[in-house]
Amino acid sequence: MSKEILSLRNVEKSFGDTMVLKDISLEVTQGEVVSIIGSSGGGKSTLLRCATLLETFERGYLAYEDIVVAKPGPDGRAVYADKATLKKARSKFGLVFQNFNLFPHRTVLQNVMDAPVRVQKVDKEQARIMAVELLEKFGLAGKENMVPNELSGGQLQRVAIARALCTKPDILFFDEPTSALDPELTQDVLKIIRDLAEEHMTMVIVTHEMTFARDVSDRVIFMDKGVIVEEGSPEQVIDHPQHERTKSFLRKIYD
Repeated sequence: MSKEILSLRNVEKSFGDTMVLKDISLEVTQGEVVSIIGSSGGGKSTLLRCATLLETFERGYLAYEDIVVAKPGPDGRAVYADKATLKKARSKFGLVFQNFNLFPHRTVLQNVMDAPVRVQKVDKEQARIMAVELLEKFGLAGKENMVPNELSGGQLQRVAIARALCTKPDILFFDEPTSALDPELTQDVLKIIRDLAEEHMTMVIVTHEMTFARDVSDRVIFMDKGVIVEEGSPEQVIDHPQHERTKSFLRKIYD
């Protein structure tokens, strides 16, 4: 049986009086690729931000393997673990943002090496070797000493993916990784994610690329208005949706 990498259960999250995640549960096993689709404002990015500790939630449970990040307290509200446990949990995942989030005044190599050296205390030379290998793998050999504003959007996103992988995470999260890219650059980035899927990298991908989601995912989740409306194989959710809200969303995409 595959190992469970991520477990989110009964998560509720509000911004002020607006509940943006309503009783969300998501479990991801080792090697699984899960794509999350849905309209803007449906809660997809907030779910990723909660899973990656960029936001806290009011109720629910979150764990990475046996590291419990948050669990319900006596009053039902989520109680988060101590700093040492949260740091341990953060080492389990990598996150790729839609807008790259690279350090603008650092070189490509420095950006990729930063987390292993600063957070994981990896030896600098070892981190440099790992970073150079990843940059070469992603077609960025020779770009090591450039700074972000000298690169194209597609190159920036490849650097961001290399940076996320350099910490050797158990799971990678992508938040709309191609939404800031031109169509031709989009395909370069999607190819890298496809290759990672073939290497059995565990991934959760928020995306609006339906063809890509169908091709690469083991499971697709459709979210709308803070709830998981439909979940299943790509064939079930994208090709033969059962719920009217899913059908309506897909009609808008394809029309």
